[in-house]
Formats: sequence, structure tokens, C-alpha cells
Amino acid sequence: MAKTTVEYSQQAAEQLEFLEGEIAGRIVSKFDDVVWKPEHYLKRLSGSKYYRLRVGDYRAIVDWRRDEDPEVLFVRKVGHRRNIYD
Repeated sequence: MAKTTVEYSQQAAEQLEFLEGEIAGRIVSKFDDVVWKPEHYLKRLSGSKYYRLRVGDYRAIVDWRRDEDPEVLFVRKVGHRRNIYD
């Protein structure tokens, strides 16, 4: 099985730059684990085609593109749990 790849939307990249360095680093490094077993880390959002990744109080909204080879985790948004779902 090929390793899943991670891509970031422009919005997600800007949101990561806005976060404190330690928090952004934790989010990015978490994806190093996720690429090997996405089904273990990602939870589908109710009524949506997207998934969420929890990293402490922060969340990443992810489009898991399983039909591509290799699979792609397209990170759409990153932010604090209190306002990421707005």
C-alpha cells in the first residue's frame, strides 16, 4: 500500500502560519503519523464529506481523497476547536 500524501489549501497554510510555532508544528507533525493509518486518526464529520483531525484543542478539516493513487489528505482548514466549524 502506498503512503498517503498530505496537501494544504492556501487557507490552511495561512492559518498554520498565523498559529504559534509550537502549535503549528504539532499539527504538521501529527500528519506524519496520520499518513500511515488515516482511518485511525480521522473522524468523519456528520452530514459532510470531510473529516476532522484532533490535535489538542486544535482541529484540521480534511478532504480524504481515497480515489487517488496515492491517497491524498487535502487539509482545507486549521484552527481552534471553538471556531473551526463555523
